[in-house]
This record gives sequence, C-alpha cells and structure tokens, in this order.
Amino acid sequence: MNHRFRNVVIALILAAGIVAPVWLWMRTPSPQSPLGSAVSGDTPISGTLAVALDNSLAPVAEIQAKAFSEQYPKATITLSSHASRPILQLLERRVEAVLIEGKLSAREDSLLSTLKRPVKRQPVARNGLVFVVNRANPVRAISMDNLKALFSGRLTDWKALGGSPGGIVACLDGSNLRARSLLSEMLFGKTEELSAAAEPDMARLLDRVRSDRYAAAVMTLPAYAAALRGGYSGSIKAVPVSADGEPVAASPETLYTGAYPLSTDIYYLYDPYDPLATGFGAWLAKEGQKLFERGDMAPYEQLVRTIIIK
Repeated sequence: MNHRFRNVVIALILAAGIVAPVWLWMRTPSPQSPLGSAVSGDTPISGTLAVALDNSLAPVAEIQAKAFSEQYPKATITLSSHASRPILQLLERRVEAVLIEGKLSAREDSLLSTLKRPVKRQPVARNGLVFVVNRANPVRAISMDNLKALFSGRLTDWKALGGSPGGIVACLDGSNLRARSLLSEMLFGKTEELSAAAEPDMARLLDRVRSDRYAAAVMTLPAYAAALRGGYSGSIKAVPVSADGEPVAASPETLYTGAYPLSTDIYYLYDPYDPLATGFGAWLAKEGQKLFERGDMAPYEQLVRTIIIK
C-alpha cells in the first residue's frame, strides 16, 4: 500500500507540473495583472531612462519625454543637458542614451568603439544652423563661400557682402561646443577651424547681436525661433544662405527637403540591450516625429497619413 500511495502522489505532482504552466500561459491576463507586471526590471514602456543631450536640444527633448511618459505612465525619462559632452556621459555609463546635434566626430566614434556593448545610432530629426545679424544690417543673403571667408577671418568688411562699410564681428555661443564643431565641419571639413569670438552663453550672444550692428552669429534654428518669441524679433534677423543657386531661408520645410545648405541631423544613440532605451527610440522614430515640429525642427521621416473615403 505504501508503494502504491507513493506512486499516486508522484503521478499527481507530475501532472500538476505540466497542467499549471499550460493553464497560466493560455489564460487571458486581467487588466489588474498585465503580463508586463511579471517582468522584473525595466521594459520598453516602464522604468527610468537617463538621457544626456546637447543643451540646444533641451526644449524639444522635454516635449518628447513628457509625451512619452503621458502615454506610458510607468516610464520616466530624466534629461541631463548641463554637461558639455553628452557622449562622455554615455561612455562612463552615467546615462543609457544621448540625443545630439549631427554625426559623431572621429574622436567620439573611436571612443565609442571601445565599449564592450555596441551603441545604436538612430537619426530622428533634422535641424539647421542659422546666420543671424542685427536687423539694421542691410545684408540680404550670404553664400557658403562667403561664410567660409567670414569665419576664417579673410572676409572682414560688410561692404563686401552688400552691407554698409564696417568691420565684421563674428560671434558664437561658447557654451554650445557641438554647434561650433558642426559649423566648422560644414565650412572647412574639420573641427576647430573657426575664427570667431565666443560669448559665454546664448543670452549674451543674442544681446551682442541686438546691440551691435556689425555683429554676426550662427545659432541653431530652434534657438533663433525661441529668440524671436522672446522679444528679439525687432532687433535681429536670419539671413538666407546660398550654395550653388538661389539663397534659401531656414525653415522646417527647407530642412526636411534638404534645400537649406546648413542643415544637419539629430541622432539618438542608445544601448540596444536596454529595453526602455530601445522603447524610447521606437517612440522617437514614430509617434515622436510630429513632436519635433513643435520644437522648430523637421521630422526625419514624414508620417504616412491614411485617408479613408466612405
């Protein structure tokens, strides 16, 4: 009897071990107990993600992070725009993702290659650099060749550009190192080739152009748009830029089509093994595309709109 009882007990245990997992797999999860709740740690739509970014991208990144968290309340995106080198934070594993202006420099690319895990690079938006002067300046357009001459120190008088005689004062935002490097790459094919004064921050750069009719500056399109909304519309203006044909004004439309010469891409770099970093990347590539326009940029890809005709 003891052997028979033992065999029955063993059979029941084995049956339960087979039936219970199958039942759990087949049953419909209740709203109170979604499947995701059984997964420990971050998921593509839950957890906390630290993202470092160029400070010029802070306004649009805040829009994206807020919208993502509203869609997925269990996900929190924390943004860091205070450090001057976001890539360094990614290398030191202080963040799981970065959002930057333009492609990586050769040095940054080399440093990232030293990481044990690969870093995925995803273009998510289009942006541009804008040539800005005092509104009293009569200059109406500038060519890429003249921009090269101006920021190399070879072009020194506004008269050569159709303006009133006077020395050109080239200025940049000294706190935006990436925008400075991007402009140098666009004009000279390498970084650290610009000849220009560096103002401490964007506020003082704008004040310099507003108060000095001989000043000229380059800034991102979102920074220029924010300045116009902030009360500078009566004192500064953007100058259209020409490459081979007619001068083109910077706008989300001309950035998207590639018609504007000083256009660039925004890149999202992240650890593809991090679930939430991957989920946020998928958001930026789809739902987030239309939100970049609210940040005075252009989407990288226009969303396909389906029209249903009844």
